[in-house]
Amino acid sequence: MNSSNKSSIAFPIVICAVALALVAATLSGEAAQLRLDPSRASIVTAKHAPIQVIPDANGNALMTGEAQFISTNWSGYVLPEFITGERYVSAQATWVVPTVVFKKKSAVSSNWVGIGGFCENMRCKAKDVDQTLIQLGTAQVAESRTETDYFAWYEMLPEPSVATTLVVNPGDVITASLTCDGDCTGSQSWTLSMTNETTAMNWSQDFDYASPNLSAEWIEEAPTGRRGILPLADFGITTFDQSMTNGVSALLNLADSIVMRDPHGESSNVSNLDSTLDGFSACYGPHKALKPCSFVPLP
Repeated sequence: MNSSNKSSIAFPIVICAVALALVAATLSGEAAQLRLDPSRASIVTAKHAPIQVIPDANGNALMTGEAQFISTNWSGYVLPEFITGERYVSAQATWVVPTVVFKKKSAVSSNWVGIGGFCENMRCKAKDVDQTLIQLGTAQVAESRTETDYFAWYEMLPEPSVATTLVVNPGDVITASLTCDGDCTGSQSWTLSMTNETTAMNWSQDFDYASPNLSAEWIEEAPTGRRGILPLADFGITTFDQSMTNGVSALLNLADSIVMRDPHGESSNVSNLDSTLDGFSACYGPHKALKPCSFVPLP
C-alpha cells in the first residue's frame, strides 16, 4: 500500500477483547501501540472484513422471507455488478455518528462506505466472496459504563485498519467518499475523503489499490478480531443518506439488502428506502430476532 500524501498521521487501530481503545499518535508521529496487563486481556487487531453470510443446507446464502441476505457481520445495502451490470469506481454516503451504549461487555460498531467485499453471485458460497475491499468510515466503541471511543478510519484489505486524523464525536454529520481516479484500469489510484460537516474539518488521502470494482456498499458492521466477530455495540438507530455511486445518486432499489445476526446474540435490521431511493436506516437489536426498523431522516 503506497500513499502519495504523507501529511496525515496514520496508526493502527487496536481492539482489546475487554477494553477496545484507540491509541493516539505521539507528537513525533510514531505509532503508539496499546499495552495492557496480560492478565486482563490480549490485544487483537480489528478488521472490517468481507461479508460473512449464514449458509443454508446447500452452502448457499441463507435469505430472509423478504429475500434479504443474512450475515453475521454486515447490515445495509449493496449494489453488486452481478445484478446491475456496472463496475463501481466511486461511492459516497452521509451519516450521523451514532451514540453507543455499554451493555455488560465491550462492543463496537462501524458505519462505512466501500467498494468490494461482497458476493460475486447470488449463491454467495464462501468461495464466491470478493476478498478485496477498500472502505472508510467511523467506529463507535463502548468500552465500559464510563468510557466510549469514536474515531474515523480507512482500510484496504488485506492491510489492517488505519485511523485518520479527523476527529469525530457522536452526533457529528459525516460525509465519506472514495473515488478511483482516471479510467480505473491497470494501476489504480484512489482518493479517499471524509468531511465532518458539523466541525467543517476534513481529511483526504490518495492510495494505490487494485480492485475488481464488483460492488458498492453502505454498511453497519460488527468488526472482526483475531478470535472472530466482535460484539456489536448498541448504536440505537443510524441513517445512511445521500448515497452516490459513479458520480450519480445511488438507486438502492436495485440493491441487495442485508440484515445481521452476529455470533454474540445481537442483530441489526434495515429499513425500507427513503423516497429518493438513496437512503435507509439501520436499527440495533439486543437479540437475534430482528427489531422492526423505520427510516429516520438525517437532521
